[in-house]
Amino acid sequence: MKKYTKAFLSIVLLPFLMAFQGGDVLCNSKELKEKARQALEPYKYDSAELTRITYKKKESMKEVEVPLFIGEKYRIVFELEALPKQIEVQIYNKDKDSKNRKLLFSSKEMGDKKEFFFEVSKTRHVYVDYIVPPMEEGSYNGCAVFMVGYK
Repeated sequence: MKKYTKAFLSIVLLPFLMAFQGGDVLCNSKELKEKARQALEPYKYDSAELTRITYKKKESMKEVEVPLFIGEKYRIVFELEALPKQIEVQIYNKDKDSKNRKLLFSSKEMGDKKEFFFEVSKTRHVYVDYIVPPMEEGSYNGCAVFMVGYK
C-alpha cells in the first residue's frame, strides 16, 4: 500500500512542482555568477548572493544586508540580465527602518545597464535595496546576482 501511495503522490506532485520552475528559466545562477566574477577583477572574491525577484501589480522593495569589515576596500558587482524588466538598485548605510540613513549609490544614474559595480570602504554594513517596478499583466519572475570582492 505504501508503495502505491508514494507512486501516486509522485505522479500528482511532479507536474505541480514543475509549474513553479517556469519563472526561473532565465535564472542560470552559475552563468550570472561567472559574469559577475569577471567584473569583480582585480578584487578577490568574498561572497555572492542570488536574489529572486517577483514582479507584482504594485511597486515593491526587497532589502539585503551585506556585512563588511572596516579597513577593507570592497567592490559590489550587480548582474541583472536575468530580469524581464529593469529594476533600480539602491545602496544605503543603514537599513530601511533606520532614521537618517544615507543613500550611497543608485543605479538610476546608470540607465538601462544590466551590469555595474559600486566601490565602498570604511563601513560595517551596506544595505542593498531592489526597487521592483509594477507589472501590468501576469506574474513575472527573475533574479539578480550581486557579488562582493575585497582588496
